[in-house]
Amino acid sequence: MINIGELRFNCAESTLIGVNDLYKLPGFGPSVLRIASNFGGGVAGFGNICGAISAGMMALALVYGTDGTEQKGEFDEKRKKLRSISQSLLSDFEQEFGSLNCTNLLGVDRRTEEGLKLYAEKKSRGEFLCDRYVDWTVSKVLDLLSGKS
Repeated sequence: MINIGELRFNCAESTLIGVNDLYKLPGFGPSVLRIASNFGGGVAGFGNICGAISAGMMALALVYGTDGTEQKGEFDEKRKKLRSISQSLLSDFEQEFGSLNCTNLLGVDRRTEEGLKLYAEKKSRGEFLCDRYVDWTVSKVLDLLSGKS
């Protein structure tokens, strides 16, 4: 995870910051980080899709996404390209780590008291791979943006 001063950013924020540090994402800024702030821990800590991969989708969308100003043909083509690239990233992440789901990746359900306790224990022992998910996603997104994948 990325730390800036006393601030520790979640997996989604860290992924976007990491990509933007090496590839200036169009439109990246405080509004994008505010959106990403709610995607850590599998969307608001709910354990769904991993925040790192969610942010990978956001990064790709900032580059390849639509904004509603396109003509229909361009709009459809951009959507098709973004979906194809995004599905490739999702598939590769799932193949690499066995799941896209934060709860599965962590091995705990933080929505329960028991899960929160186990999470705290495992976290204190450094058993989570969240930094690895962030680093992998940043690297893979950068490869996709540079045409290497």
